[in-house]
Amino acid sequence: MRKIKIYAIAALAVSAIVACTSDTLDEGNIDTKFLAKIEAAGFNTDDVFVDTFMGNEGYVVEGDIFLTLEQIDELQPNQENQKHYRTNNIVGPDGRVVSVYMDADFNATMQAAFDDALNRYNSLGLDIIFARANSEGADIDILSQKLRKSRGSTILGRSAGFPDANGDPATPIVLNSDVYNPRRGGIPADAATVIAHEIGHAIGFRHTDYFNRAFSCGRGGDEGDAGVGAVYIPGTPTGAENGSWMLACSNGTDRPFTSGDVTALTEVY
Repeated sequence: MRKIKIYAIAALAVSAIVACTSDTLDEGNIDTKFLAKIEAAGFNTDDVFVDTFMGNEGYVVEGDIFLTLEQIDELQPNQENQKHYRTNNIVGPDGRVVSVYMDADFNATMQAAFDDALNRYNSLGLDIIFARANSEGADIDILSQKLRKSRGSTILGRSAGFPDANGDPATPIVLNSDVYNPRRGGIPADAATVIAHEIGHAIGFRHTDYFNRAFSCGRGGDEGDAGVGAVYIPGTPTGAENGSWMLACSNGTDRPFTSGDVTALTEVY
């Protein structure tokens, strides 16, 4: 995984798969919908193939596991994906005030979303405080820039990485001007969440589903350690908790911190 983090919109195509046993599976063409469902459940999909067992059509997974279409349809995303993780480095020292600048180019709606994002952190009484800066050159700058699509998905924002060994947050954060600073049209409902998400990376939080992006993106796999660490945060959920602010992909809705998010933030800061 590249150090630059990408937060993308992707349809959850696997969330409403309906299996139909009357269809004949094509042995030479693995259905990508079923493959995504299998991968999201945590199975290795390198050698998946079509087969028939006891009169039922399905897929063989990991060499010796046979899954019918109905069984695949009922698979749940790997709950392990819903734990929270941080990088090896975090922002310090305790009590640090982190200045954050939002480009004046952004309109009043985005400025309000920015204030909302900072308030979400500050309302938790953390050992880190976020303060709005009036000019560029802050601890974290949030800038407006056109971002190209990636594999057909719209890139919402991009962080410069994660905290360094000195305890300084990453900067800058770039938000896609086509989405959050458009010449025409409104601002999406997830603006405050996306800002909070990118700040989350800047202060050391990995994607909640970092080792299986298919959970929120519908495709993708393990982002890996990436040389920055993926340290499990004690006390965070081991069960499914949809809506985390640090999921790899956005569903376009506003997502204030979940109970698991609050646990992660208060444990680290």
